[in-house]
Amino acid sequence: MAGRPVRHVRVALLALLLTGCNAHGDGMGHILAGTGIAAREPDYDVPYVPTPEPVVDAMLDLGQVKAGDTLIDLGSGDGRIVLAAAKRGATASGVEIDAALVERARRNAALVSLADRARFSRANLFDVPLAQANVVTMYLLPRINLALRPRLLTELKPGTRIVTHAFDMGDWRADGERLVGDRRVYLWIVPAVAGGEWQATLADGTTMPLTLDQRFQDVTGTMGGTALTGSLRGTTLRFTAGGRSYTGQVGEASITGEGWRATRTG
Repeated sequence: MAGRPVRHVRVALLALLLTGCNAHGDGMGHILAGTGIAAREPDYDVPYVPTPEPVVDAMLDLGQVKAGDTLIDLGSGDGRIVLAAAKRGATASGVEIDAALVERARRNAALVSLADRARFSRANLFDVPLAQANVVTMYLLPRINLALRPRLLTELKPGTRIVTHAFDMGDWRADGERLVGDRRVYLWIVPAVAGGEWQATLADGTTMPLTLDQRFQDVTGTMGGTALTGSLRGTTLRFTAGGRSYTGQVGEASITGEGWRATRTG
């Protein structure tokens, strides 16, 4: 959250998105016992399962990883996802609880001369800062995904891409998915905070109340008393009301669209 303005708006995202208002391992390896939240040594009761290389490529393709991106792989195992991202020009880091796997990943990075762009740390993935990443990759268990979900929604900037192998985010609908053989890969785009009360102004100067109810990237509500439905993809809001389509970019306190705008009032 460091350096982010109007922190209360981002924190409020959880209430807006989760109410509808109105592990680790490059793979499922060595998950912390229980929820994995406690900062203690893990029980190594889940085997380390590396992500196949074709799935690694599909994850990075789906997340459109490119030069200039900052990627964090939560549960980085032997480092293959981080190294593949670094080969594309991204600055990539891996978080791994198993010290032996961290050392293996560092050796792998050195062997291909990528140690400057592929970094690895031994840490509990629930403790690592996330805010600087614009891509997050994971191959974790369902319960770990769900335990991480609040942090992903509140700490990551709108527009950040999240890519998982095999497991989804519960009732947070994926923005994209791909099948690689018998393996499924999912993509989410962190949505901006659009839920709440706004005052909309149209091109002719007409003003009207705009109420947006947000659940993750799905939006419903009313505009001047007319029902609307729409969706968010990062900061881009699209909705239809009264037979007209609207598109705008959502900021902390304003929405800027072509031929219309809105200011947050509540």
